Amino acid sequence: MNDPALVNYVNPTDVHVVLSRIPENLRARLREVFLSSRSFGVRILGSVRTRGRRDINLYSVLPPRVSLRGYLGKGRDAAEFGAPRQGQWPPWAVRRFLLYDTLLHELGHLQLVRPRGRSWNRRFASETLAKEFATSWRRELYSTSFVHPDPVHNSPTDDELGMLTFWEHLDKAQRLKLVHLVLAAPHQEMPDFSIFEPLDPSCRKFMSTVLGVGGGQISVSS
Repeated sequence: MNDPALVNYVNPTDVHVVLSRIPENLRARLREVFLSSRSFGVRILGSVRTRGRRDINLYSVLPPRVSLRGYLGKGRDAAEFGAPRQGQWPPWAVRRFLLYDTLLHELGHLQLVRPRGRSWNRRFASETLAKEFATSWRRELYSTSFVHPDPVHNSPTDDELGMLTFWEHLDKAQRLKLVHLVLAAPHQEMPDFSIFEPLDPSCRKFMSTVLGVGGGQISVSS
């Protein structure tokens, strides 16, 4: 990542955690996931490399101010990812979407549905089937609690959804600082949060979790 205006929302370890939760037969074709910054202004978040249909591009290097609402489509709610209905998404919601929607969607495209199809597009899952694959597997994985310090590997908790009111009242400078703090996790101790005060106990509890205070959360490198 060479552009200082961009930040990296996920790393290979995050990807490994998600894929390890998927049955082996559904990821048998997958060879590698490449993390990239070529989102063309957030116009694309993921793709499958055409040659061989075995590799995925995940465009996880994005601007710190971003909304992924345009990717939700009909019948989906931003709250499922811990995001507000309008405006900038908090960094944990962006991470959850990239890992549990985009990544799973591209994995869906690797599913062989017509082995004797005359073209790659005929042999492998269509856009509609890939969307269904991502949605069904995300909800299956989120249906039971997964023991992991990073909250994005589970559905949003009440504490997390309660953070939306706090998030929506932050100004641009405060949001930028919070994005960088979250993506620099884990922190050995709670960073200086004086510019965010007042924080109620539930917000403070969630922030200590998402920041990996004490070394609990997986680091996201930039």
